[in-house]
Amino acid sequence: MNDAVSDTDSAGYGEGERSTRRAVLRRSGSLAVGAVAATAGCVDRGGDGTGGERLDRDPADPPLVAHRGFAAENPENTVAAVEAATAVVDRVELDVRRCGTGELVAFHDATLDRVTDATGRVDETPYERLADLSVEGSGEPVPTLADALDAVPADARIVLDLKERGVAADAVRVAASREFGLAVASDDPAAIEAANAADPTVSTVYGVRESVPARLLRPLLPGPRDGPRPPSRAYPPQDVAGMVETATGLGCAAVSPRYELCLRTDVVRRATDAGLRVLPWTVSSLREYEAVAAVDGVDAVVSDVSRGTRGT
Repeated sequence: MNDAVSDTDSAGYGEGERSTRRAVLRRSGSLAVGAVAATAGCVDRGGDGTGGERLDRDPADPPLVAHRGFAAENPENTVAAVEAATAVVDRVELDVRRCGTGELVAFHDATLDRVTDATGRVDETPYERLADLSVEGSGEPVPTLADALDAVPADARIVLDLKERGVAADAVRVAASREFGLAVASDDPAAIEAANAADPTVSTVYGVRESVPARLLRPLLPGPRDGPRPPSRAYPPQDVAGMVETATGLGCAAVSPRYELCLRTDVVRRATDAGLRVLPWTVSSLREYEAVAAVDGVDAVVSDVSRGTRGT
């Protein structure tokens, strides 16, 4: 398998926070919705559809990974999101869960409430019911993982973010017959170990996030939207050495930190010194992108948006 890049935010944003974030971004006019994403500037694929660089993209910039198919622009984790995202970038992240009748589906949350009109747990809902739901009112159903992957071009790279245990072997099997590059990501070491056991040739990515105190303090600290990063003493200490040690111990090709960790700790330096690629998650603005992309050693940036991330 070819290498792919990853985002792993199984706990990155709470459901309410993500919904509010999306609404604010759309009201601000910083997002392209639906098919507009296919023409958004400053992304990886060429405007002629050949996959070449767009004229307004600096080749030295870290590329974008389309988080859930650019979740702030498209109905996340749907076939339509995959199609829109792969029209402009060649790296897409999708979430993986198992539904009540055993099929693997592309879906982030454990429950249906945030992105559909239904309630209940995904793992208790039969796929026939999921196929009748509309993701974010788009008319797009919750897809099986196979259907989502069928929409991926052969020259793309896909990251499958495993949201629960017991899906790794089947997720790798579903993707194995396809030609795109594949990586498997998780913040759960057991899920990464299961992926390694299923196919040792598939690249794995260990997702890491801040400590609980840092998450609670984050809204009170200035960040990329507000100007320079805060002094290091304002940010609670993080077990960066442990993050990197876990990733290397699992045999991962990359580590995917919450982007604030890349700005406020030495996780990027430690990871690159250990031979790991670094894939920060999840940005949603040009300022956030520029802040994290400027950190030496960042290989790709996981983003909810394609428009407004570089030069637009």
